[in-house]
Amino acid sequence: MDAMMEKEDKKRPLVSFQATSTGPKCPFGNEVVEFELYEGGCVCLSGNSGFGKTTLATYLAGLSTERDLQKLDIRPSIQWDPSISAPGERCGVLFQQTTLIDSLTVAANVCVALEACQHKSPGISSKRERDHKIQKLLETVGLDYARDGPKRPTQLSGGMARRASLALQLAQRKRVIVLDEPFAGLDRTSAASVASELVHLRLTHGTSLLLISHEPDLAALVMDKKCTQNNATVTLLPPPHRQSSNIANGSGNKNDDNMAAPNLFGINAWHRFAEQLADYVMWSIPLIGLTFIACGLAISMLSADILQRIDVTEPVIEIVDKEVKPLLKLITGQESNAMTMMMVKMKVRSMLNTVLPDAKANLFAIGMAKLFVLEIGPLLTALLLCGRIGGSYAGKVATMQATSQNKLLQTLGINPQLWTFMPSLAAALIASPLLTVMGTTIALWLGGIVGPNYGIGSLESYTRYVQTAVFPTLRLRGVETWQQYGDWFFLSLNNTGNVWTNVLDMLDLRCTWSDSYVDALVEVATWPPFFLLLKSTLFIMVILVVAEAAARLRPNLTPRDVPNVITSSVVIASLLVIIADWGFSQLWLLRK
Repeated sequence: MDAMMEKEDKKRPLVSFQATSTGPKCPFGNEVVEFELYEGGCVCLSGNSGFGKTTLATYLAGLSTERDLQKLDIRPSIQWDPSISAPGERCGVLFQQTTLIDSLTVAANVCVALEACQHKSPGISSKRERDHKIQKLLETVGLDYARDGPKRPTQLSGGMARRASLALQLAQRKRVIVLDEPFAGLDRTSAASVASELVHLRLTHGTSLLLISHEPDLAALVMDKKCTQNNATVTLLPPPHRQSSNIANGSGNKNDDNMAAPNLFGINAWHRFAEQLADYVMWSIPLIGLTFIACGLAISMLSADILQRIDVTEPVIEIVDKEVKPLLKLITGQESNAMTMMMVKMKVRSMLNTVLPDAKANLFAIGMAKLFVLEIGPLLTALLLCGRIGGSYAGKVATMQATSQNKLLQTLGINPQLWTFMPSLAAALIASPLLTVMGTTIALWLGGIVGPNYGIGSLESYTRYVQTAVFPTLRLRGVETWQQYGDWFFLSLNNTGNVWTNVLDMLDLRCTWSDSYVDALVEVATWPPFFLLLKSTLFIMVILVVAEAAARLRPNLTPRDVPNVITSSVVIASLLVIIADWGFSQLWLLRK
């Protein structure tokens, strides 16, 4: 009786699949695509590229949803054998591009697959049993445990990588394996070897295969009719609209006028510059804005609170009592009475009450302006951009290195640095100062709101003091001459006299207190607006150069190295920015 039931189960398909076309978006022309997969069987989906073979296979493997197919006017239906109750046991995929976890060895990849389905693999309770199971799986697909197990995926040939991927699916005890172009990129010998292993899996493990391949001779090897059963080929036909399009194009290209022009954006440096500038600015605005809002509020509230709590009246009165009383005796020749000292103290208090609020407001405004314009604004923005721009650029170049895109550019006669670095650097040199000014402005604006709420001045006085601190007069002789004679110069252009003498004086770039041009250079370099722009520009150059070096100087990168490149780029750039900031502090100390 049990033998009869087992025989009956083998006649029952593992899975029945049906996909019905419901509209013009459907990529295939068949009204219905249907097939059944039996234990140890193989179904080959054939048809031209773009007819939906991978779409159907992906749905069978559970990597897309019914809603995804409905968007393509496909109504799918899948019926699995009730005995295959666990979804993780049903279907695995051998991807078109061999996919393994790049940071693990081949043996570790198989181990991960084993442990992920440990609930389906009783008996693997010790390290020895686990290693034996890994060895058996690798040998099943034709790999040597001792020789190939310790290798990284990047050290495998194409055929060996496909075999390792098969081992992962076997470790999961998949009943059905989807093979999406399993022979792509393999030489004939390797492809035939993989095909032989697939036949072996069908015969020894009863694994069912859904095969997609444009190489019929290799597909025929997998569907070896001499030693395998339950083979079938399902051909996907072109949809009607594609057939009519081909007919029209074959008789004079009648549809050419209706064809949409392909997108060629990115082919020149201006395109790439615009794309990077939009990326650097738009995605950085929320990061910079929120950071400076938090920082501006914290520092302005802390500063205002400290100034509010400072009261120098009583210490000054004590000094007056100690110092002024003897002075009055010295002047008048007699002891000061209590009334006199009370009047003096009242006058001092009145003077302090008049002077101190404005002094606190001035100190608060100057402190906020100097702190954010000269130090916090450029430094904080640069540290944020180490990750936002530097990390992004390092990841982009590292990915291009790992996928041989830079080598492709070289073979096309295009300099990879000019392709990526120059547009990105130009975009960053614009984005960084803009973001720095934006963040600094936000922080200073918040100071103008917080200060008056703590009783420190008014918004008008704060704005006036900040403008004075941020835009002080350049102490150059030419600027001084311009301020003295600028209006007169324009009114007397038609006169001779001393006009040209004044013109020469206006072009004098020396400092008002020194004849040294070094002092003049320091004066210009440390002028607050220029100092901010200079720091932000140099910082972003450091960030981009470090990112470029971290990614470009390693020509044989693999995908597993990309995160390390990004991390090293961000950390090194951050350290160099901090060192450069210290250098700017030393430059500021040279200001007289």
